[in-house]
Amino acid sequence: MKKYLLPLLVSCTLILTGISVLASPVEISMEPEVQSGQLYSAMKFNLTIVNNQDFSDIFQIVFSGDHLEWNMPGLIAKTLNAHSSEDIGVVFYPTGSNKGKFEFTVSVNSFKNPNVKASTKFLIEIPYDFTVKTLSSSVSDNTVNFDAIIQTPEEKTLQGTFDLKDSSGKIIGSVPFTETIKGEKKITKSFTPKERLLAGTYTSSVSVGNDIIVYYTFDIQPVRSISQKVEETSSGFSKDVTIAITNEGNVIERDYSFQQKIPIDPMTGMMTRPADNCREEEGVMVCNYLVEEIRPGATAHVSYVVSYWPAFNGYIILTVIVISLIMFSFLKATTPRIFKHHSKKGEDRHNIFIQVKNPFFHKLNDVVVRDWVSPLAQVIQEEIESTKPVMRRLEDGTELIWKLGEMKPREERILQYKVRSLIHGSLKMPGAKLKFSAGKGEKKLKISSNSVTLS
Repeated sequence: MKKYLLPLLVSCTLILTGISVLASPVEISMEPEVQSGQLYSAMKFNLTIVNNQDFSDIFQIVFSGDHLEWNMPGLIAKTLNAHSSEDIGVVFYPTGSNKGKFEFTVSVNSFKNPNVKASTKFLIEIPYDFTVKTLSSSVSDNTVNFDAIIQTPEEKTLQGTFDLKDSSGKIIGSVPFTETIKGEKKITKSFTPKERLLAGTYTSSVSVGNDIIVYYTFDIQPVRSISQKVEETSSGFSKDVTIAITNEGNVIERDYSFQQKIPIDPMTGMMTRPADNCREEEGVMVCNYLVEEIRPGATAHVSYVVSYWPAFNGYIILTVIVISLIMFSFLKATTPRIFKHHSKKGEDRHNIFIQVKNPFFHKLNDVVVRDWVSPLAQVIQEEIESTKPVMRRLEDGTELIWKLGEMKPREERILQYKVRSLIHGSLKMPGAKLKFSAGKGEKKLKISSNSVTLS
């Protein structure tokens, strides 16, 4: 029997030593971990400290949280013998007006060894006198609707606010409310923003007093809708036509284009004051219009004039037409012009020519020519033989600017540069722009040249 006693004692010692090594030097727990109560009423907790060390130790007790003033004075340190535990009563007494859930942390730290420490969290809940059960929002015809269900155990008059924010956090609008509630009540409010809401993600919220804020996130899907309305006003032998283009969707429309075809008939009607983007095709005037931007809910306008001539005034009509044609030819012949040409020099090299004419009887002032080269082509700077332009490289290509100053009557300028195409196939280059004024202080005018296709 004695021969088994020594191995048995050794085994027991090793087992107890292993258990001591595996356990943390100090362990703590807080009961209960969550406790609910009312303001100005005591809440009791039980803090258990376990010393797993082989020697006695003194442990400092520290609490942390937002409302430490609720913690009633108690022990700040406790001595524990080796391998012993101690239960300590802790009392919190909530005061003030704050309600909600409040998290605290209790920590114990060894005086002998600062690395020996432990902590745990516990929660104190002071319930509200009311509850926001649900919140939802929707948008109909640009009107924002809020719906919230609020519940109170007894009759209360509550003041709150509904808010709507866009994805950047900007407040779109707010709607205050005052409601007397007993039990459960649904509160519905709405408002219409000054501007149409764009497609995107929005967040609505309801706040009651300074305590409760509930959020609801929703999306407004993109809707594209453009309407055109034609308004005509007749006066004598003419008719003013205005086309109203309205963006009825929730997406910003950019570079919106449309086409109008107006018959060219001197007996029944002839379009006058056409824009420089109109052309004649088989008895009709075809005009292409481009509106750069139309915001949701906004309206852009395009207008032109149609003149009517009575059939019984044929001779007068003929005379007027002849005079009009002569004047039109005269104006066309004396209007400054800009042309764009090109010639191919090699497999991927092209010469670009811009011809500016001033058949006007007066000199032109502040003459500026602008041209653009696609990012799919490269300007050969060292081979520019004529007036050198100012070049600006942009994301969508290269801009060339010639500041020609003044142009005398009947003067003609030729601008030239070379490009190297970076692709195989056809490459369309937009028309050049000519900007000038007919005299000092007069409004500046702008005309465009034809476009060219490099192949």
